[in-house]
Amino acid sequence: MFKLYFYSDFEKLSEKEFSEIAESMPQSVKERAGRYKKEEDRKKSFICYNLLKEALEKDYGISSFELFFSSQGKPYLKGRNDIFFNISHSKKCCVCVISDKEIGVDIEEIKPFSQRLAEKVCSENELIQIENSSDKAREFTKIWTMKESFIKMTGEGFSHGLKEADTTKTEFFTEEREGCFISVCEK
Repeated sequence: MFKLYFYSDFEKLSEKEFSEIAESMPQSVKERAGRYKKEEDRKKSFICYNLLKEALEKDYGISSFELFFSSQGKPYLKGRNDIFFNISHSKKCCVCVISDKEIGVDIEEIKPFSQRLAEKVCSENELIQIENSSDKAREFTKIWTMKESFIKMTGEGFSHGLKEADTTKTEFFTEEREGCFISVCEK
């Protein structure tokens, strides 16, 4: 079973508080966040990892950690085969999930529906699901987050291919919160 940590109060976070969060991060996180082109994305990356830091301390008593990344970019704690986690952020929110099993998470704002994009990334079963939905934008966003959480769980990233990640054949936790869909896929 996983635990989900969520953050969306960006306006309440002062520059001083953010600086303290950024300074408390391991070097590997600082380097990773530095790869983002937009300052906003760098900040959200730090906030995601701060959620992880809080989860590790609260759930496992771990106050100091170093992150490592697989060749596909999936983060992990070296030497800890009993702790799995994943993070994601959108314009509005940050999320972290932590579990004792391989796990992936994605969060996205609900965006206008694009038939062309849906046909490019969705399986036939998913396209039928969207077509039968009363709100195509909502349904597509939910499916998109499910697909991303699946490929993040496997650690294969986009090399797996979104169309091949058929969400109708796997179980997911999905939740709508603050205008975003959150999907979690756990092994």
